[in-house]
Amino acid sequence: MMTPTILTQEIHKVLDYADARRCCVLIQGRTGRGKTEAVRAWCAGKPHAYYIDCPPEGGMPAIHAAISRATKANPSEFQDFLAANKAILILDECARLIQLGGSRPKALEWLRRLHDSSGVALAFVATDFFVRECTGGKVGEYLEQFVGRFRDQLTIPDFVSRAECRDILAGTMPTPADDAIRWAFRIANEKGKGGARRLWWVLEDAKFVAQRMNCEIDVALLRTVLKDYEGRKRLPTEGDEEDAK
Repeated sequence: MMTPTILTQEIHKVLDYADARRCCVLIQGRTGRGKTEAVRAWCAGKPHAYYIDCPPEGGMPAIHAAISRATKANPSEFQDFLAANKAILILDECARLIQLGGSRPKALEWLRRLHDSSGVALAFVATDFFVRECTGGKVGEYLEQFVGRFRDQLTIPDFVSRAECRDILAGTMPTPADDAIRWAFRIANEKGKGGARRLWWVLEDAKFVAQRMNCEIDVALLRTVLKDYEGRKRLPTEGDEEDAK
């Protein structure tokens, strides 16, 4: 189970709002900020909530197939099925629905019409690229009415705060020490290294190691696990390169 953080709580508030008001919302932030994990956790245990990983090929047939797999309904039944179940669709990586080259994004238009006709709540999960394309890309003028339908919009900062790092650590260290928070803060904000997702994965590895070794998780263990996570030479090669010449 995902550890609640100030970020996951905000994401869940936005999804609660969309679910209650039957509206469209946007959750926007760079990759590695934990958006997918948070929305998946929110969906768990909610039979009327459907997580859709938008297909890379985009387009109408692909999004129809993805929704059919999630709901077990045929495209001809979507409107009635979603209305009857007061459903919410969480559309992750929704930028894939904007086909490059400036062609009309029919899949997004279809989703807008589906929302209008069935009352299905729609939560779009995206990176900044999606908003840039919707507002300034080749189809920006066409998508302006689409963007205007977002009743709530959460923009996740690139920067991972100390408070968020403390919350993430609390899942494996009940009372994180100051040195652990400082370490986590540096790791989560190191440019080009994966952001908060990097921190989550290192902690998962640390928990596994601590259980295997029957020890506590501390900064020393975290540093050791990080070195292994980042990759290292696993076979001796010293001197071999010279011999091979």
